[in-house]
Amino acid sequence: MSPIEVLSQESDQKIRNVGSEYDQLSDVELIELAESFENTNLNLSQQLAIKGLNKSEENNNSILSAKALRFLGNLADNAKDFELAASYFSKGALIYREKDHQENYIKMSLYYTKALLKQKLYKNATEIVNEILPIAIDFGDKTLIGRSLILKGDGLYKSKRYEEAISEYLEATTYLTGHGVVIQKFLGNTYKQLAQSYKRVKNRENTALYYKKTLDVYTALRDEKLMARTLNTLAEAERYLGNYVIALDYSIRGIELHKLLEDPEGRAKALTGAGIIYRYIGRYEKSLKHIHEAYLYYKKMNDSSGIAKTSNQMGLIYTRLKQFDQARSFYQLTIDLPTTEVDANTLATALRELAVIDLYNGDFTTALIMAEKALDTYQLENDKDKQALILRIIGNIFRGLEDKTNAIDFYRQSLATASEVGNRLYEAKAKTSLGGLLIGENTGEAIELLIEAVETSEEINNKIQMLHAYGFLIKAEKVNGNIIAALDYAEKKISLSRLVQEQTENSELVLQKASLYSHKMEIELESLREKAKLDALELEKKSNQIEIAGQAQKISDLELVKNKYASIALVALLIICLLVVLAIYRRFNDSKKRNIELDYLAARDPLTNCYNRRVLFELMSRDFASLEPFNEYCVIMIDIDHFKKVNDTYGHSIGDEVIRGVGDLLQNTVRQNDIVARYGGEEFCVVLPSASLNQAMRISETIRSKIESSMFENISITSSFGVSSIKFKAKSPSEIINQADDALYKSKASGRNRVTLWDESLCK
Repeated sequence: MSPIEVLSQESDQKIRNVGSEYDQLSDVELIELAESFENTNLNLSQQLAIKGLNKSEENNNSILSAKALRFLGNLADNAKDFELAASYFSKGALIYREKDHQENYIKMSLYYTKALLKQKLYKNATEIVNEILPIAIDFGDKTLIGRSLILKGDGLYKSKRYEEAISEYLEATTYLTGHGVVIQKFLGNTYKQLAQSYKRVKNRENTALYYKKTLDVYTALRDEKLMARTLNTLAEAERYLGNYVIALDYSIRGIELHKLLEDPEGRAKALTGAGIIYRYIGRYEKSLKHIHEAYLYYKKMNDSSGIAKTSNQMGLIYTRLKQFDQARSFYQLTIDLPTTEVDANTLATALRELAVIDLYNGDFTTALIMAEKALDTYQLENDKDKQALILRIIGNIFRGLEDKTNAIDFYRQSLATASEVGNRLYEAKAKTSLGGLLIGENTGEAIELLIEAVETSEEINNKIQMLHAYGFLIKAEKVNGNIIAALDYAEKKISLSRLVQEQTENSELVLQKASLYSHKMEIELESLREKAKLDALELEKKSNQIEIAGQAQKISDLELVKNKYASIALVALLIICLLVVLAIYRRFNDSKKRNIELDYLAARDPLTNCYNRRVLFELMSRDFASLEPFNEYCVIMIDIDHFKKVNDTYGHSIGDEVIRGVGDLLQNTVRQNDIVARYGGEEFCVVLPSASLNQAMRISETIRSKIESSMFENISITSSFGVSSIKFKAKSPSEIINQADDALYKSKASGRNRVTLWDESLCK
């Protein structure tokens, strides 16, 4: 028995517990009614869907049963009852498999897999994907193959098998080759998952590369929220590469974009990211300003996790400035938050940093308490990298307590843990610390460890760590009485010190350049803001400026009479005045053009470029004011049939594309002087001045036929029409629109996809 069959049996009892209301309705009517209540009465919607499911099973209408199960699964998923959602999806998938509906079976299985992933049942999810992937390949739909591979990658990623996840994601991108919105969204998300996977395996170059690919996709899709969030993560990736100027550029772009969005969490993350970059380039005041602003966002949202992360960041700034009392207060703020609401690693970071401060201040007892608490957390989280770090810090604390035995023991533990996870930097540091402490007790082992530390540091190009190791090697060889070897290491240390000094100066130069660049960007941003303010005031000022220019010219004429010897200066002044007038005139023309553009935008629906409802009524009111009794004047109301199903099935972005496509078709079909407006949602209004009833009916039928035969984002749709005329004695735009709307309602009630002309019987 397959995993799908097992869970479908478990769900049987859950889907039959409902009362006896609405018994008179058919299974189709119950499910359609359930869909209509989805956004207004969730409980009733669920009850009706279960009722419809039961009836469809009694009627042996298995396909309708599967549709109801998918609807119920989505309701449960939205309510975050992922176990129930999985049971609905599994039963629906089983029905489609039995009926040999391969495409629907694959899709329902994908929903089921996602519900399993949300329950952290990664093994079960992998089994389902492995079951459906060959079917998807055999079916030949590239998008379904790609989606299956993505979910397989997600399961591996959540299981922390990042290299395997990367392989699945890369293969998925080869199937996501279309240019449709849905496919591009899948592609963008896959690139993001690739970037995050490469981040986990510390491949910084590929992390940045795939975040850039993600940004390109979201930019093409014009999804500003996803663009802004990707700019934040791309800035972080470039920061890890040491590209601070590039990182700062991405970060500031992200912040500016977030100002246009209702995304407080994203803005807080952007501010935090910028603050970290400013800290890296030494601009601590700017760093603190940005992170504190993010802290206030999290405070306002009562987000304890965000508060803790920003508190730690402010602590790090003060630690860098060696203002340890200030730093301590921020770390303590993190520790005092409810532990259930704070990320464990964030809490451990605060404990670790407090341990370092106490170690620096010589308070070894308190430092040890904090460090051991941090170690407990890292062990619970199975974070080996951080375990290696904190074990070395505990070793340093015992060394400060002059407890060599425990210090050596913890350094050895740190070295073993770092070697286990392949952290070469922490290996080198542990070997250096351990080797330094063993000098005099076991100098031979000390020298061996220190030589290995030098070699490891050289492999990872960490010259500072090499210097530390050389310093201990000089001491060790002196203890051994090997002065020649000690001198050799001393010469190497001096040579390396010069190189480090040069690199430090270069690094400082890079940081200074980044700092100067940040100043430059701030000045440019401020200039742009000031320019925007001036442009906003320009229209008000232009008439006054022209008058001022005229007065300046009069003053120049008077000065010319008064002082004939100043003619050259006056001519220059006149030229300047003329240039000012020309500049003002040019600015006036530019403003006029901008006003025309703004008027155009204000009159148009941004999605379809049709007229909006406000302008529709303005134009019709103007027409009605000038209509003579013998004039012809018709109105058509159009509504896309079953549009909610389009949104539910394909998503709101595809729904928007369908609406945009219908709007384009309408504007390309009607006459030049006709008016096309988006009346609201999926409803349009077409006004036909000087058109007879027969013409209006023919035009309506032409549009209806075109919509029916067209494809919008590979989706086939139909529309219903209502037509009215001024001949029916409407006295206002609202009245004639209402008549057409009544006729539209009649079209829908009569089966949809038809044209109905208004008559008085519709009012009864």
